[in-house]
Amino acid sequence: MEIVIKTEGADAITAYLSTIAERTRNMRPIMKAIGERVAEQTKMRFQHGGPAPDGTPWKPPVSPNPKRLRTLTVSGHLRDSIRYQLIGNDSVAVGTNKIYAAIHQLGGRTSAHDIFPIRKKALKTPFGLFKKVRHPGSNIPARPFLGLSSENSSEIVEIINDWIMGK
Repeated sequence: MEIVIKTEGADAITAYLSTIAERTRNMRPIMKAIGERVAEQTKMRFQHGGPAPDGTPWKPPVSPNPKRLRTLTVSGHLRDSIRYQLIGNDSVAVGTNKIYAAIHQLGGRTSAHDIFPIRKKALKTPFGLFKKVRHPGSNIPARPFLGLSSENSSEIVEIINDWIMGK
């Protein structure tokens, strides 16, 4: 018994796969596009006052501040600090260099020893101007702003598909 499989158009498929393989040798352009988009998606969370990537609404602030436009937005420094960085040819990281970002992302209890960068009435250190937290012992609820929602992930998949297709 003999089985014969005939393929028509196999040359076109092979050529197309070769084109995709060639495009994936240098992933920097797609990583850059993904980094730019994820940074923009993260900044939009601040513009809309949340929610977290998993869809959980951000808890509203307990203390009033007339400068606060939305949750996590008084000055806009945290939002404006969101950046991406290419790591090698096949990775990208999105984050912030703000020291106070972690407590907002993860939540936690502040201590009298916590310090955050500020502009006035600050403690001068070799690393810049800092001030102790205004409310030591405060419980800060987690308000995750970094991460991908399912909608964000779908956008990234679309970017990847467009890139593979040469669009």
